[in-house]
Amino acid sequence: MPKSRIAKLKTFLKRTPADAFLVSPGPNVRYLSGFTGLECWLLITPRKNIFIGDFRYKLQAKKELKNRFEILMIKTTFNALWPDLIQRENIRSVCFESKLVSVARYTKLKRACGRKVRFIATSDVIEQQRLIKSGPEIKIIQQAVNITKKSLRALRPFIKVGQTELFLKNKLEQILKSNGATKAAFDIIVASGPNAAMPHALTSQRRIQANEPIIIDVGCSFCGYKSDLTRTFFSGKITQYTKYYKLLATAQDRAIKLIKPNVPIFAIDRAAREVLKTAGIDKYFGHALGHGVGLQVHEAPSISEHNKQRLKPGMVFTIEPGIYIPSSGGLRIEDMVVVTKKGYKIL
Repeated sequence: MPKSRIAKLKTFLKRTPADAFLVSPGPNVRYLSGFTGLECWLLITPRKNIFIGDFRYKLQAKKELKNRFEILMIKTTFNALWPDLIQRENIRSVCFESKLVSVARYTKLKRACGRKVRFIATSDVIEQQRLIKSGPEIKIIQQAVNITKKSLRALRPFIKVGQTELFLKNKLEQILKSNGATKAAFDIIVASGPNAAMPHALTSQRRIQANEPIIIDVGCSFCGYKSDLTRTFFSGKITQYTKYYKLLATAQDRAIKLIKPNVPIFAIDRAAREVLKTAGIDKYFGHALGHGVGLQVHEAPSISEHNKQRLKPGMVFTIEPGIYIPSSGGLRIEDMVVVTKKGYKIL
């Protein structure tokens, strides 16, 4: 992993009164260290990089961390190692990730460290680093997208009247893995007919009927990074929905063509929404236009009308306008884009 990632975190530490930064288990640990296991922590100080795990991950940590971290093994409990650790490293204040540490964990940790140690809540420090993808990260994400697109094409012959949503979901997951994915990035959505009116419908045993829309929302995990695409299929001719689909495609195209560095994110969302508003169907579009994708399938930036942040090269996110008509059905088109130095690229 690039040394610059931890260097940036240490630069952040210098600007705070904290002696250390505690990184919670999850994507941030992988981003900073390259460690792919679960339930392990990092403690970053100005002088040291410390990995904290237990016996289950001992050999994996030695293999993946490659001497970049001191490895501490938990012998009894996570909290029990802290008194000796804070004394050894002369720690009097620690930054922690407030969104990722439960109240129960925070309370126990404070009790273990005693009153002399101050805990400083932080939010989205590492996530802001992850917001801008490097060249190698974008290449991996592109591979994940390619696998997903290839798998959707392979599923197409199975999408027919009489087939169940659940069969299509399971078949698609099988195809993803056969094409090189580690696993599906999330619980695949297959929603047909009236179920398609629910943006995050639960896949069911419902059988596809003639002349209705089928929304398939799918992504895969590849080398830790995710993809997220949605396609809408039709089991016959639906004049009304064909019209809506063309409007959605226009809305997505308008939004994507605005993408370039320094454009405010809310303007991207607004461009798509205006197309639907002009057609009188904006009331059927109630979610944000998109979201960031990387080590997590939903991460910064949120592509919404409330986000005043400006686009920067290296941002990767979805553009996914949709309409959802109660008791009738719905449509969604979702693609992933990356902001380039002068514009955008559809992945």
